[in-house]
Amino acid sequence: MSLLILNASNRIAQGFLRVAAESGKYEKIICADIFPTYFTVQRLLKFKQQFSTKIDLFKVGDRQDLHDVIKQANNLLYVSHDYYQVTASKKNLLVATLDLAKTRNYKTVAYVAPVEHDHQEEIDEWKHLEVEGRRSIPQLVGIRSDITFGPQSTFTNKIAQRIYNGQSIYFKSTGQSCAPIFTGDLEAIVARVLAGDHAGKLLLAKGHKHIDFKSIIHLIEDSLGNNYKAQLNSSFIEKIIHPTNNCIVGQQLYCPSYINLTKLIANYKALENTGYDQVVGDKLVDIEEYHKNNKTVVDQSLKADYELSYLIG
Repeated sequence: MSLLILNASNRIAQGFLRVAAESGKYEKIICADIFPTYFTVQRLLKFKQQFSTKIDLFKVGDRQDLHDVIKQANNLLYVSHDYYQVTASKKNLLVATLDLAKTRNYKTVAYVAPVEHDHQEEIDEWKHLEVEGRRSIPQLVGIRSDITFGPQSTFTNKIAQRIYNGQSIYFKSTGQSCAPIFTGDLEAIVARVLAGDHAGKLLLAKGHKHIDFKSIIHLIEDSLGNNYKAQLNSSFIEKIIHPTNNCIVGQQLYCPSYINLTKLIANYKALENTGYDQVVGDKLVDIEEYHKNNKTVVDQSLKADYELSYLIG
């Protein structure tokens, strides 16, 4: 049995790769991605070294590449990627994937759409795609997740990295709170889906506790140690040209992942339970307890080369 993970390079997808590799169910796992920079290849190469399972990397450059790789496995897991500038839209790749997947006899077809990977300009597009996707692929499982935390989280690790490096975090309080889910709990949900659970269902994955973004930042700050303090709105330049401002100058000053992080915090709207077949998650890890009992470690060994081309980062 084989598994194709599309957009496998990002942190959250790497967690799903670990689950699949350690399950022992798959003779081969194919990790496909658009790999826009060498860094995105390097981070996946480093991560996959720990597994004995056969793991192949495949670069998707166009629709023909996507067509070719989709034929190479009998299970498909799509994870929305964490590229915010090199692609004009997040939805197009999923639409193309589902269009090709409906012609294949897959045992399992699923996608995971973490809210932190959304293009902030198209945050309302997922519901339409979810409905259309299930019309063409009845067994399709869709998982929409709230903000994540933990070792495989894109969101909390980006914040931790900025605190660790003494960089400013542009913060615009909106009074919104989220229900963060531990990446380990999200991985357990995906493992059950890959095992055949929830076929044809649309799932919402979120934690039991609601917490505001400023509190999350301070939890991460405390878990880094006494020597690290979050620098909220400490940059003079950010006060003049803030990263949530859609202007050409800002795009030269700040790297895309930081721009999206600040937009996510500024634009976040709580995920409502309505419209989903099931809200999944049982005996979930509590975000406050997790950060009190676990030290956050920032891995600086894979510094994204593209970040160095921005004046502020």
